[in-house]
Amino acid sequence: METFYTIIKIAPNSLAGDSLSIGLLLRDGNRFWLHFSAEKKSLAKQLLDGKGDIVDFVVKQIEQKVNEVNERLNNPQNELFQLDNLLTSDRFNHLSVYCNGILRFTEPSYLNDIINEEKFVKLFKLLVDRTYLKEKPEVDPKETKFRSIIETKLIKRVHNKVHTNLELTPERLPGLFFNFNIDCLGLNGAFIGAKSIPFYKKNEVIDKELSHYFSLIFTLNLMYPDRKAGDKFYIIGDEPSDVNSKEHRTWENIKNNRAVSLLYAEQADVVAEEIEEKNATQFLAV
Repeated sequence: METFYTIIKIAPNSLAGDSLSIGLLLRDGNRFWLHFSAEKKSLAKQLLDGKGDIVDFVVKQIEQKVNEVNERLNNPQNELFQLDNLLTSDRFNHLSVYCNGILRFTEPSYLNDIINEEKFVKLFKLLVDRTYLKEKPEVDPKETKFRSIIETKLIKRVHNKVHTNLELTPERLPGLFFNFNIDCLGLNGAFIGAKSIPFYKKNEVIDKELSHYFSLIFTLNLMYPDRKAGDKFYIIGDEPSDVNSKEHRTWENIKNNRAVSLLYAEQADVVAEEIEEKNATQFLAV
């Protein structure tokens, strides 16, 4: 298996052609090595001027995909063809040419060496950032409070009844084409599900979460055609403070969407009561 690396960059102004190296992705015959610079990520957020959440979003997506592939590589009995093929040198050659937005990848460079952590760190310091720090996750007070309320009012009440904090994958739910985490999901003739949406984040992040949630609802409808009528799908999300923002307009649109019911975090116990009343249960093998 070939050994190559690509440098992950952020281009704050795609028209100017300038970019900032924020991370390094390396593949050897056994695994993928990935690391991002906290300092360069912070600088990229500043340069993006109000769109800094995009950096966190793309980093999370890359980390998730690399973790999935590494997990598959460590378990060769599992099928890894599809995921493995997403991260080949040919793929990154393609991305280096055609990925011209905010996120960029350099053309793969090849190595004739056996990689270990020490060598990867040296390469990272040479190409990305002279400081190599294993990051501690940043604590967002809004996120902490929002998640704590939902955990107390909903998750702790129903964790032994329905699926909670469930990571749905195409393997777990055939017909799904992405990974998606849902706060709770149960079935008793009809579905009861709830997804928390952080409307205090940027609209790009919110849109992706909403798009995936509605796609999941559609997939469940197709996969379970014989269930009873009366599905209840909730979105838990507090109203954004800026009434003139894109995020607030999205929140208003969801409030008026009859396919889902919108609740504040403090109302999350409404979902718990619905689950208890309907005696919803788990239905997927986990």
